[in-house]
Amino acid sequence: MPEQIGENIFRITVPMPKNPLKYLNAYVLKGRERSCLIDTGLNRSSCLEALQQGLARLDVDIKHTDVLITHMHSDHSGLAPTLSAQGARIMMSKPDADVVNQPADWDGILYFARINGLPDDQLQKTIDTHPGFKYRPQGEVEISILNEGDIITVDGLNLHCLITPGHSKGHLCFYVPEHGLLFAGDMLLEEITPNISQWRPGRNPLHEYLHSLDRVHDLDVSLVLPGHRRLFSHHRQRVQELKRHHHHRLQEVETIVRDHPGTAFHIASHMSWDLNTKDWEKFPLAQKWFATGEALAHLSYLESQGKVIREMSAEYQVWTAPSGV
Repeated sequence: MPEQIGENIFRITVPMPKNPLKYLNAYVLKGRERSCLIDTGLNRSSCLEALQQGLARLDVDIKHTDVLITHMHSDHSGLAPTLSAQGARIMMSKPDADVVNQPADWDGILYFARINGLPDDQLQKTIDTHPGFKYRPQGEVEISILNEGDIITVDGLNLHCLITPGHSKGHLCFYVPEHGLLFAGDMLLEEITPNISQWRPGRNPLHEYLHSLDRVHDLDVSLVLPGHRRLFSHHRQRVQELKRHHHHRLQEVETIVRDHPGTAFHIASHMSWDLNTKDWEKFPLAQKWFATGEALAHLSYLESQGKVIREMSAEYQVWTAPSGV
């Protein structure tokens, strides 16, 4: 049953089976002539059924709906090709649209994972069982590109497009200044910390994310509508909490590099994680993948500050402390 949040604004909870996130928040802005759907859910039958049932209860015709995708991760974009085939118009940022429509360079990702220490004999299984890979969008889809400052209007509600990279290269938030609403995707989550990972060389996603946090901090927001878990109102407090979290995380990683130099996988094994088990060997494969990606994001940030050094050995990318530290 869709939950009404405001006048003509509704939330549909789309299930994410066997996933700690539990569900995706898909938001519907119902219009007289065209409606708007923000995010879709994974590309699997249970998600499509829940979404279609919610839209039917709201009497929203997908043929007259703009689907705004906050970012390319499969739990947000997985059903985009299906909805496009049913007549919806799909809209997202160019960096993330490119990921949806171009086959991922999995060979490059696997190579990057390998040189950063993930065990070679587990890599393919990690990919094959990863929900983001299993339930990704299938097939090319026509996408209308959203740019910074674009405005989507639904019966007097003006959604301002904000490019907020970090969680993904082209992550989008949608801000309605007249009502103080921020559709935040995975940029701001209240009960959990958005995952900031790096799986390609050349980016500094944590730097991007911290800049994005600073940017949304100054907005006048009365209600944050996140991609997962509950809605909340204290967005400036949450921004500060997330910044403190990453500050402490950076200190932790810097200390680990000094005491236990090695690959990102090795460094991740010494980091603190909020899981039921503290034994790294018992971590699920997917969690080891996420942990190593998060370690890499923090290592790249520290490298940009001159606090750690990246060196390439015969097989691996190794992180060490600068001499004299």
